[in-house]
Amino acid sequence: GPAGALAALSVPGNVRCNDPTHDGTSATQSELGAAGIGNLLVVSWNNGQGFYTGSDIQGVGWSNDGGLTWTQYGAPPHPAGYASFRWYGDPVVAANEKTGDFYVAGLAQVDASHNGIAVAHGRFTAGVFAMDSAWIVRKASNLSAFLDKEWMACDSSTGNLYVTNTTFGAADTIDLYRSTNGGRSWSSPVTLSSNSDAGWVQGSRVAVAANGDVETAWYAADQVTVENDVRFRRSTDHGVSFGTQVTVVKFNEQFGTGGPAFNRDWGPNFPSLAVDRSGGPHTGRVFISWPECWRFLATPVTVGTPAFDAEPNGSAAAATPFTVGQTLRGTLVTSPYGVFDQDWYSFPLTAGQTMIAFADSVTLGSGWILRLVAPDGTQRLCRGGQADSSQNTNASYPAQAYYTFTAPETGTYYLAMIAQSYNTATYDIKTVFGTPGTERGRDQRDVFATWSDDGSTWSTPVRLNDDGIGYDQVYPELAVGADGAAYATWFDHRDDPAGSRANVYATRSTDGGLTWAPDQLVSSAQSNFTTSGSNIAPNFGDYNGVANTGTTLLAAWGDGRSTSSVDAWAAPLDLTSDLTACPGDTTLAPGSTLALGWTVADHDVAFPGTYTVALASTRSWPLPAPGQVPVAAGGSAAYGTTVSVPDSAVDGLDTLTATLVDPAGVVVKRCSLRVGVQSSLLAASPGARVLALAPARPNPAVGGTRLDYSLPAAGRVRLAIYDLAGARVRTLVDGPQPAGPASVRWDGRDERGGAVRPGAYFARLEYGGRALARTLVLTR
Repeated sequence: GPAGALAALSVPGNVRCNDPTHDGTSATQSELGAAGIGNLLVVSWNNGQGFYTGSDIQGVGWSNDGGLTWTQYGAPPHPAGYASFRWYGDPVVAANEKTGDFYVAGLAQVDASHNGIAVAHGRFTAGVFAMDSAWIVRKASNLSAFLDKEWMACDSSTGNLYVTNTTFGAADTIDLYRSTNGGRSWSSPVTLSSNSDAGWVQGSRVAVAANGDVETAWYAADQVTVENDVRFRRSTDHGVSFGTQVTVVKFNEQFGTGGPAFNRDWGPNFPSLAVDRSGGPHTGRVFISWPECWRFLATPVTVGTPAFDAEPNGSAAAATPFTVGQTLRGTLVTSPYGVFDQDWYSFPLTAGQTMIAFADSVTLGSGWILRLVAPDGTQRLCRGGQADSSQNTNASYPAQAYYTFTAPETGTYYLAMIAQSYNTATYDIKTVFGTPGTERGRDQRDVFATWSDDGSTWSTPVRLNDDGIGYDQVYPELAVGADGAAYATWFDHRDDPAGSRANVYATRSTDGGLTWAPDQLVSSAQSNFTTSGSNIAPNFGDYNGVANTGTTLLAAWGDGRSTSSVDAWAAPLDLTSDLTACPGDTTLAPGSTLALGWTVADHDVAFPGTYTVALASTRSWPLPAPGQVPVAAGGSAAYGTTVSVPDSAVDGLDTLTATLVDPAGVVVKRCSLRVGVQSSLLAASPGARVLALAPARPNPAVGGTRLDYSLPAAGRVRLAIYDLAGARVRTLVDGPQPAGPASVRWDGRDERGGAVRPGAYFARLEYGGRALARTLVLTR
């Protein structure tokens, strides 16, 4: 059975961003955009409450404590001069980390005859977020064009804002707009998509690299093959012009159904886009992710032995049985107002078996849904069809339902043909088994990522989800953290036996996308979109939000853990780490050995990592090689090493600097101490009032040796012998000691009294937070 939840080391705190106290029944908040600057975070969402009030269908929430608590702001302000303006959703948020400005974008009803895209401005003052202005990016006549699926990015180096969108009109295109004055005015549209793709594009994204390059990507339906495409274009002159269009990847798409319990009759599979701005070794690298199914569109779907609708079969309990390979034929009869006829069919599937359902012969002018239901008879899986009967009127392009499903568990599943209009309708539903081959996608959908340094050549795609066969993954979203790691999140269904309920999962790559960590849970409760009411289609949106705030990875999503509605939820993942317990300054004699130690802390509760601590010397002393420090997620680890003062070192100061480098190669912190070289400390002489540890005498030693040391003041001291692996062999002194010189002898035995092996050891003196060490050799 699924065990994905057990893989999580720790789930970050989940917090609801919206306040549903005064919402109407099933008022939905979903499809989140997100951005942040440090602990100042802003999210925006589709707001179904607007359908009850006739007001804006977009809301905003903010946090000033890194996502621990959220305040619902309300709708963004309206542009001046538009009395009937109304926000219509598809929210996106961007931030200028240098100026503190936040921007919220969305679709809009500009006036009675125009639709458009708008951007609103806000900022935090004394920890409180407020919005003050809004401007129109573009408006279009409702008779000639529909502007959809905008995305936005901010270039902090110039202050430029960039918005892309899909323009549905005479020739559907991906367009880009640029503002050089903080959103107050916008350029004319620059068309990014090629003429050959006109009419076949959607789902654009835009991002800005640290050097100001503008990166764009979008979805394009392939007009020749059964695969579809992700396109890419780059601007190296701040959005004035763009380079040649590049095809990033060709992929197999399941458009005929959204994720499990999706309440719309098709599902998007748009790309996500992110660029590394961390200053680490992969700065400038562009990442793209997408969901992909197996190549089911290449499988012939033929008419099989008929299985006829046997009334009454309006429920799972009364379902008409069939086997995959048969063609279902029936009639949705005329129903009284308020009651839609349903025909249910049952069929067996074994875990790992794959089937295809194809309904293409429904009476014109009828509205209908073809729903796939889990073995419990209630949990929803796939959905296709045409719920709006007015759109199923073209004999050349009849409404269809066409999707594939791989069973995660053995059981009896159900296909339910559900009327959405009151006229009688006949239908045929073809069903066949399918066999995934060597293609990347294994089932309904997996999520993949690729990367490029030049925008022209792209890496071999890597699958991000590590679950078993038969579980759906939708809406992968990418961000590159300030820690230099690439992060991906998505809706994942592995923790439900039937693959119907969803969690949010995440993974990360610390090597620039070559490999990805085991998937970890982000959500603290499953979303059940079958039972969570929604007055919006789609109920959990067309995308999720993820943002790098500089200290945090903020994941935000439409969440269905409530049975009353879908709400806006977010989880901050702390990406910071630290180097602490830095040693203090000390004074040593030439030939001394200095024992050093630090603590490496990883504040990320989801992903462990291996950190590097490297030492540098201003006097070019011989130093140990950089140390590798594995640290558990949300934990810390001690790291120690020794530095030998050269015998030839002259009196004076050396500065030793430890540099902590995170798993992705980004420098996190530097920690320095000064080491004074003083020849007079070659021995701990009588009457000395310094901290000193003299060389062992004799050294090498046969059977035993003496260690002289001195304390500057009375205090607790420990003097112990260690082997070269760092294991303590014998404690010689451990307790309060008076100031001044002292001496102790080691007889070459361990704590149990046994003679130790000949070899190299070191003595370590600890006092007042400082430590000194001397190497010694024991012979026989």
